[in-house]
Amino acid sequence: MHPMRAHALPPMLHRLDPGAAALGLQMAVAGTAAFFCSQLLRLQYPSWSVLTVILLVMAQYVGAIQEKAFFRMLGTIIGGILGYLATGAWQQSPILYLTTTFLIVGFNVAMFSQSRAPYAFFLTALTFVVIASNGQAHPDMSWAYALARAEEVLIGVIASLVSQSLIFPRYANRDFLQQLFLSYAELAEATPRVAAIFQGGTSAGLLESLHDFPSRASAMRNLLRFGGRESRFFRGDLSSFAEIVTNLVRAANLLRSLTPVPPAPEPYRTQIGPAVTAWGQHLGSGWEILSKKGLLDSAWVARAKELEQAIDRQLLALRKNAEVSQLDQEKTGDLSIYLLSLRELQTTLLEINRLMGLPEALRDQTTNLALAPAWPDAAWIKHGSRAALATVIALVLLNWLNPPGGTLMVLGAFVFTTMNALSPEGSGDRGAFTYVVVFAFVLALASLALVAGTPLLASYAVLNTMLFTWLFLLGYWMHDRGGVTVPVQFSFLLLVSILSLNPQEPVAFESIVGIFFGLINGLIIAAVVQRLIWPILPQRQLQKSLGANLRLVANSLEQGFDHLPLWQRTRLGLLPSQARNYIRKMSGPTMTAEQSRQLVDFVTTLQQLIGEIALCSGRLTPVIHEELQPLLSKPLATVKKTLAEGLSNLATAFARADKPQATTTSLEDITKQWSEAIIRTRQEMLTRESPPEDVIPVLGHAARYLAALKLLQQAERQARHLELSDYLPDVAL
Repeated sequence: MHPMRAHALPPMLHRLDPGAAALGLQMAVAGTAAFFCSQLLRLQYPSWSVLTVILLVMAQYVGAIQEKAFFRMLGTIIGGILGYLATGAWQQSPILYLTTTFLIVGFNVAMFSQSRAPYAFFLTALTFVVIASNGQAHPDMSWAYALARAEEVLIGVIASLVSQSLIFPRYANRDFLQQLFLSYAELAEATPRVAAIFQGGTSAGLLESLHDFPSRASAMRNLLRFGGRESRFFRGDLSSFAEIVTNLVRAANLLRSLTPVPPAPEPYRTQIGPAVTAWGQHLGSGWEILSKKGLLDSAWVARAKELEQAIDRQLLALRKNAEVSQLDQEKTGDLSIYLLSLRELQTTLLEINRLMGLPEALRDQTTNLALAPAWPDAAWIKHGSRAALATVIALVLLNWLNPPGGTLMVLGAFVFTTMNALSPEGSGDRGAFTYVVVFAFVLALASLALVAGTPLLASYAVLNTMLFTWLFLLGYWMHDRGGVTVPVQFSFLLLVSILSLNPQEPVAFESIVGIFFGLINGLIIAAVVQRLIWPILPQRQLQKSLGANLRLVANSLEQGFDHLPLWQRTRLGLLPSQARNYIRKMSGPTMTAEQSRQLVDFVTTLQQLIGEIALCSGRLTPVIHEELQPLLSKPLATVKKTLAEGLSNLATAFARADKPQATTTSLEDITKQWSEAIIRTRQEMLTRESPPEDVIPVLGHAARYLAALKLLQQAERQARHLELSDYLPDVAL
């Protein structure tokens, strides 16, 4: 071997992603085995078993594929029965038949978005479409297509289950625990650094790791759901683990909220700074103990309480310092937020420790891990309607014109219209017409290759090598895609189409032409429907998600976020990262780099604003003592009303792609009044010699409301400089 080549091999192997390679190998082995078994059993449509493998192996986890396999079989059976009944009975009555098709496809695609058996609904629609398109010419034989579909799906299910169970199996419960202990380790590193800010330490580099905690939490909850189907013992811990994830998100929010807080003012920085730093280091050691699969012992808990009480004693002593009485409200507010956050962080850490060590007899065996609503929202009802419309249009064209590859055209129109909603960053519909041009060119090359290469595919060795390689590359490519991209959809439909040719017999040129026109016509129908009817675009996704979440926050100011269902809390947490993804996809001729930067800054401000509200809403009122009610109750109600009004105004501005209107009451006046109320409350509590454990929660939560008011002012100023009308409308096909 040439020495240069010998040295080039290790770096190439080093760049190989083991997880992606494992997924590719699972898909390749399962797909090849399913295709072989289908041919061995002389089944009529072996390519359907390969499609089943592709859609199942995407789940990646053993528990996930078990769930998808069960619901896929269930959906296939139901879809087959519906397809047989509708095609066999009503195919000769076009109005009734097409109306039935529209309702069945629209309903099942819409239900694909909800939390109860989504895969079953998707497969019901897909199977119905397959039988409807294949049964057009022979409606009396639609039962045969339904039976063949069920047989092929069963082969694909078995092959997928065996492959993912034997070839580098990935277990969701193991990955969850790995992510859990990794999260503990990250908090162990971040906590002392955040505590050091009190004495002038830096927060550089902290935001990057803390910003992604909501995304990680969402992934961990998915792992919990799948892991519960893998292990009976793990299933018994689901409720405790779900609570732990919720507490982890709160811990990360507490730390993130302190990163912009300035160092403590004197004399606090000098007098209690060393104790605060030691406290932060001790809390960090607690996270480190958990990260090493240990539990906090009584000595650790006693030391934490000792440090907290030492700080309280120093705070009491500092009340006699004349310099303290001269500090302005902003500095004392930051101090209160800081000390309150460390107290809450310690409480959160102790609660996680309690949950980790909970005896099995005391564990709650029931939990709700639904990351989607129980029923589809308006957006998915619209999405189901347009998927149904694309399917109906394709069926009409198939019956009217009988174009080459007509059945593939119907399948393509359904798949591209339905699955583009799952594309990452909400960008699936934006390039619909561009994809038609690009894929037409790719299909032309593929068709020429098929004309020349189908004789080679008559060799089982060549055919299976091609299938194995294609599936391996497809699985490798799909790993960590974050969704089913349009090229992925096109790739597996093209592969399934090629496998349907049966090269053991001479392949007619018309069959290859059928693949070309079937996929292209399906793409064209999908593109027209996607771009002209409720298109899913990154700017529309941003517009919709920002507006909905801002209104949700406005409605949660009184009770807080804990009463919200998990899927709503998850969407709130994912908003910042999703919004930034949308903005990246929006960049182009209609959005300059400066406009993109301004919009990202605005989203960052909203994240800070929502974070402050999440940490204080519903928490101040319970800690206000009766003697303080006259000082805080009425101003607090005004603050909540002002925040709700400001959030609603921002939501309305985004909905209209316009500047926000001025609030009915000046934000500056409300902020000033609330600041004065906090000053009076602090003076009253000091006069009454209230202990620090009473003072810090009241002043800390009050200061968070003040910070929220200031962030709302900043968000409104930024929103007035955004040129939303330039890039939010759908200005380019």
